Amino acid sequence: MDIQRTFSFIDLFAGIGGFRLALSACGGCCLGFSEIDQDAIQTYCKNFSEDSQSNLGDIRGIHSLPPHDVLTAGVPCQSWSIAGKNLGFDDDRGQLWNDTLYLLQKSKPKVFIFENVKGLVDPRNKNALSYILKRISDAGYYADYYVINSVDYGVLQNRIRIYIIGFQEKK
Repeated sequence: MDIQRTFSFIDLFAGIGGFRLALSACGGCCLGFSEIDQDAIQTYCKNFSEDSQSNLGDIRGIHSLPPHDVLTAGVPCQSWSIAGKNLGFDDDRGQLWNDTLYLLQKSKPKVFIFENVKGLVDPRNKNALSYILKRISDAGYYADYYVINSVDYGVLQNRIRIYIIGFQEKK
């Protein structure tokens, strides 16, 4: 069955393509991805028969994105993870939220979906999450977050994550 492509998306911090797999299955057309890990890039390109030239590279060097409907980002989580050092925005990887939010504000997609570890909703990170949500609101989005365990949706792993989802239109 041929799926008609009905929306476009950009895949930031793409890893091996989890967001792309889901959005493509829903009719999305990926216009580009951003990833720096060479093994992940190689796997992503193999998984989707993608040319590595579609990789936008390190998010810190991206100043604009092509027009798109949906922006996804699995922002690095070590800054908020119990497995990391819990440095939050004091960790360079924590600062990647600012790069992500800059691209959201500049590119103005209709919708975005951001994913991170549940540590971001931990009380010790309350100010960081509030800052992220304020920046999203200031960019003109109506957003909320959801803490979801993948095992509750048929995935064979117990993996609790926060998803921040936002829309330009309130409806």
